[in-house]
Amino acid sequence: MGLFHFANCLLLTYAPYVVVYRSTDLLDESLFNSCLVSGVFFVVTQLIKTFILATFMMIPEDSNVFSWSQELPIILVGVLDYGGLYMMHQRLQRKGTRKPNHLRILAVALGWACAEALVHYLIPLWIGARDVEFSWDYVEMGVQSNINLILHLGSSTVVWLGMRNDLDPVAFMAVAITCCCQLVLSSVGNYMKLNLNHASSTVLVMRFACAAVLLVVAWINFRLYSRSVASRRE
Repeated sequence: MGLFHFANCLLLTYAPYVVVYRSTDLLDESLFNSCLVSGVFFVVTQLIKTFILATFMMIPEDSNVFSWSQELPIILVGVLDYGGLYMMHQRLQRKGTRKPNHLRILAVALGWACAEALVHYLIPLWIGARDVEFSWDYVEMGVQSNINLILHLGSSTVVWLGMRNDLDPVAFMAVAITCCCQLVLSSVGNYMKLNLNHASSTVLVMRFACAAVLLVVAWINFRLYSRSVASRRE
């Protein structure tokens, strides 16, 4: 039963990435290398973030107590994620990759999210899920991985939009607000769990709802920008 539970959790965590890759045009456009490089950018970015936090951030005495003074440095360092996504998009732009914009956005997001899932969840699943018949903790890891994919797709979209020199001021404001909301989302989840004593399932529902809204906002702005560019070319 332990191995069966482990296999189910593994499929829940990683199967959506395979489905997204194979069901879109990423496979046909041979964008696997872009996904892979995006994952490498994620790992490097997280190493830099970990070094900064370990060097300048004080370790809290009680990890079960929420404190904005502890969360604020994490939020500020989280800006580096956007820097990593920006550099990845810049790399694709410098290479002159003639791929549709939405596929480049998807490739960056998919590689970034998949690397995060491998780094954060593979070892806990391997160590823990094989030794128990069932535990919601590992199921929630899989759900969280899927939510992160949605979040990173929104992040990749807003970073790509932010790189446009001819972006409408209203759209730029929407991009900035979306970035800020994504930065504080994890801290809000911690606040709900530690201070308000909400169940982890409630926090997951909140994160999914916010991720879906932010992705819709980012995608609407992307479509509006694409249409405006197409109309100017006519």
